[in-house]
Amino acid sequence: MLTLIERHERCLYPCVRIRTPKALGSGTVLFVEKSPQSSGLFDWYVLTNNHVIDNLVEIKPRWNSVLKREVKTDILGQPDVEVFTYAYTSRTVGSTGLQSEIVAYDKEQDLALLRVRAPYAHQYVAKLIPEKEINDLVAFQTVWTIGCGMGAKPVITHGYLSSFGIEIENKDYILCTAPGIFGNSGGATFLEESGLMIGVPARITIATLGFSADVVTHMLFSITAARIYEFLKEQSYDFIFDFSKTSAQCEKEREEKREADMKRRLGEN
Repeated sequence: MLTLIERHERCLYPCVRIRTPKALGSGTVLFVEKSPQSSGLFDWYVLTNNHVIDNLVEIKPRWNSVLKREVKTDILGQPDVEVFTYAYTSRTVGSTGLQSEIVAYDKEQDLALLRVRAPYAHQYVAKLIPEKEINDLVAFQTVWTIGCGMGAKPVITHGYLSSFGIEIENKDYILCTAPGIFGNSGGATFLEESGLMIGVPARITIATLGFSADVVTHMLFSITAARIYEFLKEQSYDFIFDFSKTSAQCEKEREEKREADMKRRLGEN
């Protein structure tokens, strides 16, 4: 079982608040490194839900001089990431707002990855449950869910893993009883025993009775760790969990994918 300090360091301190002009949600710092592109700066990678930053993604036609035709291009805004400062272990004494860029997003998976470039390293990062241990998860295991519910400072709730294999819009979710509310989206669900991250809170249950709708806070659906791995691999950001790879190698992979796509489009033109 983790000590109180370890719970703070592995679960609470990696939690950040994300602001856009039209949305407010949560995020989790997954990886920090010295920036390979900017000397003296550090790159932080923050995982969140796509629906938290979706209003900053605009698809517009842009003229492509290679293809000699208009091509749909994504125009991306820059979310603000708020990092909290703590005193006496648990007392929030302030927050720092940092600009980020959207480096990967997937509407179908409802996941997005942000990069903050800052002059200092964020000391605490969450650790994903190893892929080989995902199927070892069982009901009755105790969990923490942490996020900035209702736009507040990070809120910690406690519950149990309740159900697996829940399909919503053809995607897999896990259900836990750690209460969640609007604003928890993009946060994290952690195993109490190890502090390993096992999901991203993304949906809450709404009960519609007559003309009213009530939020069932203790029925919180999280995107599975398997889907997180799938997203990071598909977007070529697997250096975040695979330390045999570097961010530079993954950048080269993404460039190769873009070049292959360009050649395919040229062939179709």
